[in-house]
Amino acid sequence: MLLRRFTHHLKDQNWFAVGLDVIVVIVGIFLGMQVTEWNEQRNNAERETLLVKNIIEDLRLDSQHISQSLNELANQLEVADKLIAKSLDSEKSIDYESAGLVRYSSDFRPISQRNHAEAVSKLKNEFNREILQNYFIKEDRVADIFLEYESIIHNKIRPYLSEVGMHNLKALYDQKPDGLSPVFLLPEILDEQLDNVQFQQLLFERRLKTGSFNVLLKELQSSNLELIQALSSNNN
Repeated sequence: MLLRRFTHHLKDQNWFAVGLDVIVVIVGIFLGMQVTEWNEQRNNAERETLLVKNIIEDLRLDSQHISQSLNELANQLEVADKLIAKSLDSEKSIDYESAGLVRYSSDFRPISQRNHAEAVSKLKNEFNREILQNYFIKEDRVADIFLEYESIIHNKIRPYLSEVGMHNLKALYDQKPDGLSPVFLLPEILDEQLDNVQFQQLLFERRLKTGSFNVLLKELQSSNLELIQALSSNNN
């Protein structure tokens, strides 16, 4: 019944005008959908550009922290090498004030991956997504060796120094270090322990893990700078 009424209605109308109206409506709907899709794509592109800018800023902060850790590791390696040298040759000299660095650990807490790992996996730009994910894999490798490095210091070196009474409590009381200065060790006990095989083995592990951490961190520093440059160029 409704179809019959509609057919009669069309017969009473100007077919050309009706057809033109239909075409105009269809074209309007199509253009509206295209504009909506274009706006959505533009908004997504703007959000992705902003995300990459934020990632670059975090990578730059990570770069600063990496540089600081590398400077600290250089000092720690120097102390470890001198302690090992003296354990092999008692005639070697060491700086007892800096020897406390043997119990000091640097940090590795990158923020770029922690803040953006999930968002990076959803990046539309395949190039940006791939280079960031590859960089995060390198970060994970450094994190693995960092945990070993941190463990030898916190779980073995520090307890051992306390157990043998090597910490100089009086020097700590007199000097009142700010928390960043090396903790003084008692020279006579340090010299005594340098002849101890157990302490020598701890120094060996300490040197080995510190060296590995240092090497991988240097490689990550280079990758970090290359990544910042690549993202900056591709995001303009």
